[in-house]
Amino acid sequence: MTTNVDLVRSFYAALGQGNVPGLLDLLHAELAWTEAEGFPYYSGTWRQPEDVLNKLIVPLMADWDDFSAIAHDFIADGDRVVSLGIYGGVSKATGKTMRAPFAHVWRIADGKLQRFDMYADTLLVARAMQP
Repeated sequence: MTTNVDLVRSFYAALGQGNVPGLLDLLHAELAWTEAEGFPYYSGTWRQPEDVLNKLIVPLMADWDDFSAIAHDFIADGDRVVSLGIYGGVSKATGKTMRAPFAHVWRIADGKLQRFDMYADTLLVARAMQP
């Protein structure tokens, strides 16, 4: 049986493998996805899996080499999973390396990732993107 933590781990694995169809398949049709304010890709709460693709995944691939989101700790309580980890990558525009800690709060519904709230040190990301 797949646990909620397994489902969240599957998201990070798909992201790390560049498996965009697999990643999108994990997302609930009635999504609520919010990046941290101050993050370069923040634009409110996204409601469709396609928004995650077009407003996050595509820009990440355009802006970063070796982008990663590696979760190293998971805390689960019912339908909620909190993952703690590190973002990494090299800005294509500046050549600067970025490492920024994150906390992601996930909610699972119907065996899918239904809600995502990101908390991160957005200043570290912005510094890597600025000349």
